[in-house]
Order: sequence, then structure tokens, then C-alpha cells
Amino acid sequence: MKKLALIVGLLSMIASSAHAFSYSTPNVFGGYNYYGDVSGYSTSNVFGGYNYYLN
Repeated sequence: MKKLALIVGLLSMIASSAHAFSYSTPNVFGGYNYYGDVSGYSTSNVFGGYNYYLN
């Protein structure tokens, strides 16, 4: 759970910076692909949330 909180905190910090993600598109994993200054993707998880991965 600490790792999940760290990831969510890190993502919140990145997302709050100036326009980190320009746009997103749905992907086959039930999450989204993110494009912009920072790119990455997310997948849905068993807890009803998302797992985020940055490139």
C-alpha cells in the first residue's frame, strides 16, 4: 500500500505541473494512454483504481 500511495503521490505531483499530459486515449487494458510533456499509460486494477506507468 505504501508503494501505491507513493505512485499516486508522484503522479499527482507530475500532473499538477504545467500541462504534464496534453491528451489521453483509452487503451485495451481498461486504462488510458497519456501523451504530452510526460507520456505513459495506465491499467485498471482489482481495487477499482488504476496502475500508472510512465515512459
